[in-house]
Amino acid sequence: MSIARLSRDRKRQLGQFFTPAETAAAIVKSLTILPTYRILEPSFGEGAFVFALLDALAPSVPHEDIPAWCKEHLFGCEIDDAAFARFMRRWQTAGLGAVAENMEHCDFFTWMPPGADRAAATDRQRYFASRLESFDLIFGNPPFGGSINPRIQDELDALFGMRNERKIKKETYAFFIVKSVDLLKPGGRLVFICSDTILTIPTMTGLRSWLQSNCIVDISGVPGFFSDTNQDMILVTLTKQALSPRRVSVFGADLSLAEIDSTPNMSWRVNGDLAKYFTGGAVGDKMIATSGMTIGNNDLFLRPVREGYIEEPYEFTFGEQLITVKNEIALARLGKVAPRRLKEVAQQQARGAMEKVLTWRKLEKPCRIKLPHPDYAFYNKATSRIGYSEPEWVIFWRDQGDYVYTFKKTGNWYLHGVGGMKYFGREGLTWSLIAPRLYARYLPPGYILDSGAPCAFLREGVEQEELYFILGWALTDLSNRILKEVLNHTRNIQSKDFERLPYPVWVDTERKHKAVLAAKALVSLARTGQELSFKSREVGSLNELYAWHDGLVPTIPIKEPTLRQMSLF
Repeated sequence: MSIARLSRDRKRQLGQFFTPAETAAAIVKSLTILPTYRILEPSFGEGAFVFALLDALAPSVPHEDIPAWCKEHLFGCEIDDAAFARFMRRWQTAGLGAVAENMEHCDFFTWMPPGADRAAATDRQRYFASRLESFDLIFGNPPFGGSINPRIQDELDALFGMRNERKIKKETYAFFIVKSVDLLKPGGRLVFICSDTILTIPTMTGLRSWLQSNCIVDISGVPGFFSDTNQDMILVTLTKQALSPRRVSVFGADLSLAEIDSTPNMSWRVNGDLAKYFTGGAVGDKMIATSGMTIGNNDLFLRPVREGYIEEPYEFTFGEQLITVKNEIALARLGKVAPRRLKEVAQQQARGAMEKVLTWRKLEKPCRIKLPHPDYAFYNKATSRIGYSEPEWVIFWRDQGDYVYTFKKTGNWYLHGVGGMKYFGREGLTWSLIAPRLYARYLPPGYILDSGAPCAFLREGVEQEELYFILGWALTDLSNRILKEVLNHTRNIQSKDFERLPYPVWVDTERKHKAVLAAKALVSLARTGQELSFKSREVGSLNELYAWHDGLVPTIPIKEPTLRQMSLF
């Protein structure tokens, strides 16, 4: 769990998006609920679902019998003390007496149903020795994007982070779903309001795979409107059923399980029209994609390029500082340091060992420096330009980046790694991480890579022309449709999303040759200063070259690059 996530305001840390009463009532009304059911609401907030449930049961459970019924049949958790207090006041105002002891002020992740064996030796033994498969219905609105208590993150990961040999992302709503399904009886139902990211996002591949092998899955719309989030929400209904027949239904349409399985991310948005593209290879067979580096302080090292010059406001030098156990713990993930490492640092501290650190001084007047310069390298920040973009940023890179690496090495744990380091300086493709579609462009040799602009590079032995063939493919409407409808419909386009794109095996040799020439011509045009868009005639012609039908001839002739254009490569 990132440090940034743990430092957010309390509402965002808890992942709170309270359910409107009308929405909860509509959902409950749509369900068949028997008074004999055992029911759980694992994050009941102010009680929208609970009170909607009690209203729905009114014909079969008289008002005076509700406290006794709740004691036997209704269970719940709420971690937020303010929300729990509001729930208690509403309960008492409704004339229901004292709040049932089953409605607990606690963290669902540490909660166990009544009768659980709390004396087991380990968290894992205690969890699986508890009364799982206890409930007929679990419903509610689990926290989305919340912060998990750092003290129990690793323990929860051991419990919920791996199912059917696939990784489950350490995310609040994902872990809520896994634990809730564990707690369902066979034939029991889980009904959750959920972010629609569950449908395609690659990090939820393991969750989708496990759910469709253990449950009948129904995805539908959420009635009503959430005023405090712009995130698209869906209603996920899971009926626990490990035996066949399995089924995944999304907005009333049954998906083919074979087609879901054919997609690399187990997509719940694949359809017959797009499934055919996943029957061949993937772009990842030809290229390896990677994220770039997180610097930790961009203002310290990055400089915008203006008419071939930059202004340098700092003077950098190296210093030394004492290695200490206190500093090691302060910089470690969750403040945890392995015993062996702790012993090693303690010995270094006892010897008075020092480590190299970066120091800097702000100049009274910035130095104006003409590029190229040996202390600076081009830096690949994200842009919406396609085809090619002239370098707009450089990074202070004296002594092959030693100053930046030293700064990162002596910072917090999440800065120690250098993403994409082995690909620094290589020719490839790149795009913006956060974007509505792939703003793909050619990346010349010599760049240092930024985490906000993932890149892809040819695998060993792959012909160089594949770089342009795949660039052209990435600029088509078809590749974008596959990306956004099947692979990852969010605005976050990760390196693995690019690798999972189908490789256009359906393009014949003649059209492939034309596509390579077209992509090279696009890059040449962009390098001469022409700004391209997806409405540009030259970009639009790519759609015909990469179309599914064999033998399709583009209506716009593709001219071979001139000798002057070819020299730009």
